Amino acid sequence: MSILLTQCKDDDANIFRAYAEGRFTFTDGKFLENPIHLVVDKKIIAETFPKESGSFVLAGPYEKGAYKLQLKNFKIKSFSTETQGCKISSDSLSIEIPDGVTYIIFNDITLK
Repeated sequence: MSILLTQCKDDDANIFRAYAEGRFTFTDGKFLENPIHLVVDKKIIAETFPKESGSFVLAGPYEKGAYKLQLKNFKIKSFSTETQGCKISSDSLSIEIPDGVTYIIFNDITLK
């Protein structure tokens, strides 16, 4: 009689989560109708809509590499965070977040 032992492996055990939260300053109420995304390699990993106050929280699976906090129809004028290395993309539709950052708080993101 032989006994076969197998090891269970959770494929998600090595996947981290990327968390982003903060607040937008905006003047156009239509902003509240547009989703906010976390994007890695052009793939959406999280989506939410801002609250009336402009606050938001996003979380999605993250393995490695830089990722973006991305808007669809509104451009970013400026932002503030304690996290080093973030920058506004050339099209002003996203904030690029550097590799290795898994939790970020935006004190304010001001829209154009």
